[in-house]
Amino acid sequence: MNLPEIDITRNPCDAASPGDLALGAYLAERRGDDLHPPPQHLPLARRHTTYDPLTGLPNRIMLKQALFAALSPTAAQRPIGLCHVDVDGFAAINHILGHDIGDQLLQTIARRISQRLGDGCLLARTGSDEFTILVTASAHTADITDIAETILRAIRQPVRLAGRRLQVTAGIGVVACEPHHDSAAELMSAAESALAQAKAAGRDRYRRYDPDLHARQQARHEIAWALPQALARGELFVEYQPMVRADDGRLHGVEALARWRHPRLGLVAPAQFIPVAEEHGMIGAVGRFVLRTACAQAGTWHTRHPGRRLIMSVNLAPAQTDDPALPVLVAGLLAQHGIDPAMLQLEITESSMMPTAGPALDTLRALARLGVRIAIDDFGTGYANLTNLRSLPVHHLKIPRQFVTAPVDEFAERVDCALVDTVVRLARSLGLGVIAEGVESQAQATLLRRLGCDVFQGYVYGKPQSPDAIEARLSASPGRAP
Repeated sequence: MNLPEIDITRNPCDAASPGDLALGAYLAERRGDDLHPPPQHLPLARRHTTYDPLTGLPNRIMLKQALFAALSPTAAQRPIGLCHVDVDGFAAINHILGHDIGDQLLQTIARRISQRLGDGCLLARTGSDEFTILVTASAHTADITDIAETILRAIRQPVRLAGRRLQVTAGIGVVACEPHHDSAAELMSAAESALAQAKAAGRDRYRRYDPDLHARQQARHEIAWALPQALARGELFVEYQPMVRADDGRLHGVEALARWRHPRLGLVAPAQFIPVAEEHGMIGAVGRFVLRTACAQAGTWHTRHPGRRLIMSVNLAPAQTDDPALPVLVAGLLAQHGIDPAMLQLEITESSMMPTAGPALDTLRALARLGVRIAIDDFGTGYANLTNLRSLPVHHLKIPRQFVTAPVDEFAERVDCALVDTVVRLARSLGLGVIAEGVESQAQATLLRRLGCDVFQGYVYGKPQSPDAIEARLSASPGRAP
């Protein structure tokens, strides 16, 4: 089927002619099982800039021109969509089998997709192992997802190349829109976002574009870009949440918690930027900032209140426990600020305890040899290797807030109560203390005290607050919780 070509020499912003909008299928005739070579009457330079030399398909430039035309104000009023395809594990195929096999596989995939597309579809190769289908003759999003399922079935069929039987899969991002509602760039970005969602979900699947998830992803990208600058500009700061003794309500210590005051976004919650810092390899820098700030503050409080032994608790990310230089940093900070090592408590997650050997345990043992306290955070929510509780000088287990935040009458009847009781009994048998997080009421505190918890942390005893607020609390006599 021959269709009028799109004039790529025109400015994409110019109004497209009706002929330009008849772009629903390939720009060249289908030739059975053959790939689609560019029309030979095109000038050589134009063929090279608008067609992929390996598959003969239109390339990204041609696709963008087609998309501009489909979104033009003069285009027919009908929904359009994109299927953005990425071959799963293609880099490994190139690495193990060689680029020649990889090229043959891409040609086979291009041929298979081409053979299964009907009128109104433009297939282009838009990346190394990426293909994009512009659908211009669809009435519903369901039609586009049907195309995505057809493509997945076509790609997963085994293929024999150079005497090898290969079976590959792909991920597909699907997006549909009404004309004039989105720009070409926004539509492509949406398709790429949907593809990322599909790839994150696993192999051999498609995902429809989720604008809310896309907005969250964009926010994560912005945070990842801005976080290094935030550290350099001093936008990060630390607040401290009180921990009190269960028996008398006196201040036991504080947990240091990172905060970010962004000049445009305002206060960015830790739940927003800490996972991004971990994902992008910046958690080490953030963790060192919190550790240095907390140790400096602990030294200040110790100087001003020498008779008060206030525990400073600081979280360590798993990546930090893999750093063999961490004990050296901690030892230097203890000496610099005149802190008794027993006044510094480092909280690790259960995942940090998983290996029975390796850098993480070596680091934790080195920290313990300094005399630093170690607490296991969110104990009971992960897959801790309990044998490590014997080999590490752990001081406290922290019961997670999800175990204790139910109303007290429900909590007393739920399995959570039995879980807390079990953790306390385990801790007692090992000579460990127990900290209960998320304590929201005195009724909860009473029940947790009866179960044997030693230290409470939660909003009923204080939200994360400034150093000055903790200073005022330390200055008050006798330092009891309100």
